[in-house]
Amino acid sequence: QYAIAQKVRRNWAVPASAGPETRCSVRVTQLPGGEVVGVNIISCNGDDAVVRSVEAAVWAASPLPLPADPSLFERSLSLEFAPTE
Repeated sequence: QYAIAQKVRRNWAVPASAGPETRCSVRVTQLPGGEVVGVNIISCNGDDAVVRSVEAAVWAASPLPLPADPSLFERSLSLEFAPTE
């Protein structure tokens, strides 16, 4: 899941309104090939710009990297976002 988080974060254009205390949790649904088919914000203490930027980052990272071991694939996973990470 580390590779997935890294790819998504590389696609995240952090808005100026995101402060050091901003935290967002996202539920991502993907197909077996890594294609993102759903992005749901679980919680986020940022404004609308932060929420939209997090959603856009996940969609832009599709297809997500697949695990080396196919048995470790998760159709649904959670990601945490913080501008300082």
